[in-house]
Amino acid sequence: MKLQASTSAQSLEKLFSSVELAMNTCNDYAVSRFDSIEKFKNDPDTLERYNDSVGQLIKNVLNNTDAAISGYIRYNPELKLSSDGVFWVKDSDKIIAHQPTAIEAYDKDDAEHVAWYYEPLKAKKPVWIDPYINKNLNDIKMISYVIPLFDNSGTAVGIIGMDIAMSRITAMVDEIKLYDTGYAFLCDSKGDMVYHNRYPNGMTLEEIKKNSLFTFIDDNYSGEQAGDVINIRNSEGEKRKLCAKFLSNGMAVVISVADKEIGRKRISVMIQDAFAVAVVLIVTSLLTFKFTSIIVKPIKHLTEVSKKIAAGDLDVEIECKTKDEIGVLASRYSDTVKMLKKYINKINKQAYTDAATDVGNKAAYHDAVQRIDKMNQHANGDYAIFVMDINYLKMYNDKYGHEFGDMLISDASTIIKRVFGDYNIYRIGGDEFTVIINSPGNDLCEQLVKRFKQEQELFNRNARHYELGVRIAVGYAVNDASDRDYADVFNRADRQMYLDKQEIKKTARATDYVDNR
Repeated sequence: MKLQASTSAQSLEKLFSSVELAMNTCNDYAVSRFDSIEKFKNDPDTLERYNDSVGQLIKNVLNNTDAAISGYIRYNPELKLSSDGVFWVKDSDKIIAHQPTAIEAYDKDDAEHVAWYYEPLKAKKPVWIDPYINKNLNDIKMISYVIPLFDNSGTAVGIIGMDIAMSRITAMVDEIKLYDTGYAFLCDSKGDMVYHNRYPNGMTLEEIKKNSLFTFIDDNYSGEQAGDVINIRNSEGEKRKLCAKFLSNGMAVVISVADKEIGRKRISVMIQDAFAVAVVLIVTSLLTFKFTSIIVKPIKHLTEVSKKIAAGDLDVEIECKTKDEIGVLASRYSDTVKMLKKYINKINKQAYTDAATDVGNKAAYHDAVQRIDKMNQHANGDYAIFVMDINYLKMYNDKYGHEFGDMLISDASTIIKRVFGDYNIYRIGGDEFTVIINSPGNDLCEQLVKRFKQEQELFNRNARHYELGVRIAVGYAVNDASDRDYADVFNRADRQMYLDKQEIKKTARATDYVDNR
């Protein structure tokens, strides 16, 4: 019973751990992109961009988490921001935007509507909300994992969270079987029964006692620790045993088996054991050496691998190549590690890629700058910085609208990628891009600038919808001994770019191949 309770708990823990990992990743990304409450209040566009970026990540995580039914980021209604947040709901195979709940319309103690919002803010840490019926989503019974968001001053910004349908969890509980009549049920963090296949709506401890569902047989029972086996008598008078195992979210899975069935199994096992012992004593001495060489060593290896994986090391080498059960287990370990690395790489790529241009975003750029400055503290590595700025973006936006401006940014990024696609490209502002080249060879920078200008002219001969063409000012600088840090090199490149920008404006004229439409 203890083994079954522990194994069943591990299956549920995998589900909860996957949700925690996914939402912690979303939270880290949301915190890294957060600017300030005042900026969000004064600049609705900044808040809208923040919603788009964080909301897209939540949507992707929701799509890749089977048990999840909704994910969201919600803002403190007291801040009176221009947006309430983002709320995604999984509907069949689609993920659709849902109208956020009006938090201020409900009392703080209204658990069925707003417990998911107030409980994590009160705890000031990530929390699992006990099973509840969500009145905002068609009375679906669910549990929620929610993380509070605070700014540097401790002001509550809001929350970010995910909801898990209880139907998925109860299905896993229903699959738990032991012997012929053994089954499992689920309790919440207060000890109340929230699911039993005979009582799907659950019962509190007081209701269990009132309805005499079971009574404790042990006179000295005073609330054993989870994991102990205790004796009860159910409402039909049948003696049964219970064994509970707490889960990381405060809930507990409880295994129940009839006492008489355990007795029958015990006698059967004892007979089998007696026979097995006689056989084992005969062959033990012959198998000891082989067992040590074939079984023990691989198990020790897998144990060490398990510790490394648990510590976050996903680059472990799993050496067991046998085709027996241990080999199969080693193969599953390897598949799991590959899946985790692939999933984490996918999340990282989304977090460090600019969605509009498919180049590195500002977060990726800051990481690159930090790496260069750390490198400069130990040795002078050679690198070059290109700074670029799209001319006439504001004019095109004002004259033709922001969709036309977005098209200009997309076309400009295409030209940049054609020339600098082999290097690290970052979008650091609305119309600003930066390229970092490690160990630039002789004359490489001038060659790239020349080719960059040629690519613009080639594009403008074919693109007939920009009256002044796509004009991207560029400047570069290579680090030398006089530079104290990355900023010195960047500033020199930036000054060159502004000189080029002024030169473009002096010579600007409407192209003779523009389409009058």
